Amino acid sequence: MCSPSTWHWTTERLAEAPTLPSPGSGGAEKYAAFMAERRGQLKVYLGATPGAGKTFAMLREARERKQRGEDVVIGFVETYGRPRTEELLNGLDLIPRQRVPYKGTVLEEMDVDAVLKRRPKVALVDELAHTNAPGLPHEKRWQDVEQLRDAGIDVISTLNVQHVESVNDVVEKITGIVQRETIPDRVLDLADEIQFIDISPEALRKRMRHGNIYRPDKVETALANFFRPGNLAALREIALRLVAQSMAASRQVLAPAEDVLVAISGSASSEALIRRAVRVARRLGGLCMVVTVGSHGGVSIEKYQQLAAQLGCSFVSLGGSDVARGIMEAAQLANVRHLFIGQSVQPSLWARWRPTLADQMIDALPGIDLHVIAPQHASIPPNSLEEPRRLPEDLLRAQQRTGRRAADVRVYLGYADGSGTTTTMLDEARRRRSRGTDVVVAAISPRVPKAELETLELLGGPDAPAAHDRLDVATLLARNPEVAVIDELNGLDTEGRVRAESIPRLLEAGITVLGTIHLLDLASVRESYAPLLKERAPGSVLPDEVLTGIDELEIVDVTPDVLLQRLRRGEIMSPAEAARALQAEFRPQILAALREMAFRIIADHTDRRLVAYMRERKIEEPWEARPRLIACIPPKPGMAARIERVAGWAARVAAQVTVVSVRPPKLNESQRRWLGEYAALAHRQDAEFVSLYGRNVATTLAGYIRKTLSTEIVLGRRRRAWRLWDTTATLIRMLDDVDIHILRREEATQAKEPAASPPAGS
Repeated sequence: MCSPSTWHWTTERLAEAPTLPSPGSGGAEKYAAFMAERRGQLKVYLGATPGAGKTFAMLREARERKQRGEDVVIGFVETYGRPRTEELLNGLDLIPRQRVPYKGTVLEEMDVDAVLKRRPKVALVDELAHTNAPGLPHEKRWQDVEQLRDAGIDVISTLNVQHVESVNDVVEKITGIVQRETIPDRVLDLADEIQFIDISPEALRKRMRHGNIYRPDKVETALANFFRPGNLAALREIALRLVAQSMAASRQVLAPAEDVLVAISGSASSEALIRRAVRVARRLGGLCMVVTVGSHGGVSIEKYQQLAAQLGCSFVSLGGSDVARGIMEAAQLANVRHLFIGQSVQPSLWARWRPTLADQMIDALPGIDLHVIAPQHASIPPNSLEEPRRLPEDLLRAQQRTGRRAADVRVYLGYADGSGTTTTMLDEARRRRSRGTDVVVAAISPRVPKAELETLELLGGPDAPAAHDRLDVATLLARNPEVAVIDELNGLDTEGRVRAESIPRLLEAGITVLGTIHLLDLASVRESYAPLLKERAPGSVLPDEVLTGIDELEIVDVTPDVLLQRLRRGEIMSPAEAARALQAEFRPQILAALREMAFRIIADHTDRRLVAYMRERKIEEPWEARPRLIACIPPKPGMAARIERVAGWAARVAAQVTVVSVRPPKLNESQRRWLGEYAALAHRQDAEFVSLYGRNVATTLAGYIRKTLSTEIVLGRRRRAWRLWDTTATLIRMLDDVDIHILRREEATQAKEPAASPPAGS
């Protein structure tokens, strides 16, 4: 076996291949030719909101690359006067900005020509969605980045999720703020790496109050508007699921592609309808076509054509006065699997006696999933959200006045060894200590470098259990710090108990916990990847329920490529351990799958807290951060296939599912047996099963949907033509604020079922 030093040298050489010609050793022409032949890579640091730390992370990576000998320059960076960010500029080459006169002032932009002339290996270009000053060759900064990449220069950039075109309308609905600067989704799709900079809403608001993001005179206004807890949670969830979706697509694990057609009328809701259809098409890996029929009463459709082009959709305008027929023909000719239409407006009482456009589509297109999308409503004014519950920082101040100490739990989640969870946890501990907080390290691995612990207090000193990865709960309670640092919550305490079990006692004593969890130490994940973990270091398995008791759960994200580089440089484990890991959990495809799973776990945790926030604030209109589906089934045979189809659909759109059955007043034995089987199947599909009692199916379902803040109801195809009072037609009229999804009838089912069979009820 190679010695550690030999192994380290060998892997470093492998990581450097192919060797670049040096521009400073007589090989400038060869270097330029090599760079021109390759297209530069793009790495994007993505955040949910301003202040997450994207620029800081980008600059820190630049310094690490420079220390390894890479040629790195700053093409454009905006620090906003933040001291810790400005410190990282020291020692990095900075390309002077281009000064552009504009309307009596001077704007500063990136000097693209200067960067091209300098021709570094890596250029830092902050704020990818930025709009350049008028008169420059490119309107948008992402176009500047494309030019740099065409010249063979690697680019590292930053982006907030609200600037992604396809989610622009969702962000506006949640925050009430229109985002004018956006980038096409394809720019993000074609990025070589997306690294997410996570921060919980609670942590970001604390960072705001400490003056680390905005000037003191702007903090209170920001906290009461864009930086409200609900806004931050919703934006964070959108970003988490966007990254998870991109990872699934890159691993090519999606089901077969399904194309989408969206029909618009030119009304005010058309733009949101297009964006919604595009988001679904992207999740399904299919194409999206926009169709419009008729004259639109003189309304211009040019802006919708432009939006379709921006989002990568085809656009078709059809003549004729029969809107329904035009949509049907377009759907059939395009051979799409999904049709999106808006909710029909009921102009008069008499219109209720006629089939809506949705009713006509249901009967005419049985082989297509129909999505009837609720209109977008205006966002809720900030002032209407302030009464029911005081914010965490308000409670903290109140408790401090009464002599009691508030406590919470912040945990950093990593999906693989070497992710950096311990380092991130200790960084946070040092920040709190620097602000005067009483912090103690209560359990830490002896492998952590002593330099990282120099400014922190070890519980009991360097020879105590805390320094040897054991938690002494009694000593910690006696020491009574404000914050306890507990690494690896699946580890043991001095009594042989799992550390996570002691968290309630610490919270009761007013001790805040900073901890870490490895994804593979959660029970559900360990079970899924059991074949890979036979040689994994021993440790207790944590039940997934432990996550529900965590106030702030953050992912410490790092891409698989970076992890593998760290492994090969000997920064994570010994050569023998690395050799085993490369055959197990460090296989690239396993790392990618684990990373995606970690994102979904964090997103689910965020969604639970977001729903709680909406309920506490009495927000009645659900936000589209995560779809919450209600799948309706009657107590009759043959519904298992529907449950499985809805579960499959939910997996593709990252939705939460509740299977609901409205029971008649009395159930016979067969109906009880069917519902029991469906409940068991729903649980196997990770869905909840709920029985409701009511004589009117539509009214009962509508009440439950609004109570649970569900965003979409999924119904099966009715088996006979439209009738005014059937359940589907009634729900279409009642649920004007909830999306309705009518499943297509499977071909085999279409062949079997007679047209005149009884209605399905729900």
